[in-house]
Amino acid sequence: MKKALLTSILAAGLLLSACSTYQTDNSSGTESTQSNSAESSAANTDAASAETNNPKEITLVLSQELNTIDPKSGVDSNSSSAMNNIYEGLYRLDEGARPYPAGAAELPQISADGLVYTIKLNQAAQWSNGAKITADDYVYGWSRAVSAENAAENLHFYTYLKNADEIISGEKNISELGIRALDDYTLEITLKAPISYFTSLLVSPPFFPLNREYVEDQGNLFASDSDHSIYNGPFVLTEFSGPGIGADWAYLKNDSYWDKDNVHIDRINIKIIKETATAMSLFGTGEVDQIGISGEYAQNEINSPAFVAANASTLVFIGYNAENEIFKNKNAREAISLLIDREAVANSLLGDGSAPANGITPYSIHANPTTGQDFAETLGVELKTDVARAKELWAAARSELGLTGEVTIEFPTFESDRMKTVGAYIQGVVEENLEGVKVNLNVLPVSVFIDTARNGNFTMFMCTWSPDFSDATSLLELFETDGGSNWSRYSNPQYDTLLKSANVDFAADAEKRFEKLQEAERFILDDFGVAPIFYQSSALLRNPKLKGIIYHTTYPIYDYKNAYLED
Repeated sequence: MKKALLTSILAAGLLLSACSTYQTDNSSGTESTQSNSAESSAANTDAASAETNNPKEITLVLSQELNTIDPKSGVDSNSSSAMNNIYEGLYRLDEGARPYPAGAAELPQISADGLVYTIKLNQAAQWSNGAKITADDYVYGWSRAVSAENAAENLHFYTYLKNADEIISGEKNISELGIRALDDYTLEITLKAPISYFTSLLVSPPFFPLNREYVEDQGNLFASDSDHSIYNGPFVLTEFSGPGIGADWAYLKNDSYWDKDNVHIDRINIKIIKETATAMSLFGTGEVDQIGISGEYAQNEINSPAFVAANASTLVFIGYNAENEIFKNKNAREAISLLIDREAVANSLLGDGSAPANGITPYSIHANPTTGQDFAETLGVELKTDVARAKELWAAARSELGLTGEVTIEFPTFESDRMKTVGAYIQGVVEENLEGVKVNLNVLPVSVFIDTARNGNFTMFMCTWSPDFSDATSLLELFETDGGSNWSRYSNPQYDTLLKSANVDFAADAEKRFEKLQEAERFILDDFGVAPIFYQSSALLRNPKLKGIIYHTTYPIYDYKNAYLED
């Protein structure tokens, strides 16, 4: 999944500030530990840029803490974006979301059957401690994530590889994984079936390399804080106290980075600010250069010259706990969905460029290979609002389930102004219209929310998810029975079969695959296995002097490698 969960962590709570003179009218916001730690810290300090005559420094203010810097463990977009800036895999994405060589020297050579990828590595790439990055680093990084003792939540990324499923199930040894080093700077990857978008997947953290000697030397301390990792990206991390700790951190330009001449920012300070009003105040006084906004803030600033809106590519949805007796009942699931006025949520409640969702797959993510028509636009599904029908279905569900007293729905989501607003709306329409229902809306820190959802401690939850790559599979696989991030525990053999048919049986037939993926999405929507609400936009106020930040509709959401301040 880069998995790119929780884009609103960035979109609703991100702001950047720089040492600049951009200011706004205050009233409107418009323009006018131990030895290992010490050794690692010293290596990272040496790798960071030395002082220059004119150091460039900016500050990013996020609404959420950093949850992990271990490449195999990130499921939220905040962590994924951070890792994209401090680490690097074989490829990065350009502004058009096309992969270009980074850790690799060139794009892969692909066998005629689409199964074998041979990749020459960039011999200039090195770790921040000076060690060269070799093919063995990729073999080790991937194998570490797939092995049973270190099994990653991102396991679905690796199931494209030959023998990965069998290794995960314990039938084969990790040495049989479909990746091997032909020599120090040549990597061979073997897939279980042809995947047209596999090269794009290789930009994601689960496919990053790791230095075996360093990781094993650190043991359980690896990636526990910024002093217990080494880096190969445009920046190195410093002042990070540990996952889920609500403290500040910083990025320093990596002087060991192979492409350091194209990195123009020397230091990026990260500050956590959870309240949009506070961010607006800082932007208004010129103390910060970019803030994420939503709701009335976005509506009020839409005509500002500093207003920037990005595509609505992140799905916001309700997941039902399929192991809960209430939501095992289809009538109960459908009743919740019918209460939601998606047009009103997107256009009135938020009004920030978000779009009502009539499906799971966002617009402009997947096109028909023959006609070029958009997947979402041609899905042919309408998620209706019908309060009267919802009441009827809930009455039927109560009768079928034998419910006589009050029903309590535990409804967690994560901290952001947007999620609080929509969560309160959902709570209100459910309690107002479904007899005997009380909804406990619980707005949690992201790290706590992820643990809560992962452990099934909810009746239904609301979260966001961004596609990892430009294909409907990126979101549809969230609801596979054995999906690593299938927090709702949704399980339907027919749905699983449709996805398998699309991605295995018709992997080489793009047109038929497209049809099967649409059939799978229609099936789960008709089953009310998930309740899509809206496609979230990224609305910002940005200092016009801040340039070069790349925004992607798929992972990674934000790339700061080429950011700079215009004179």
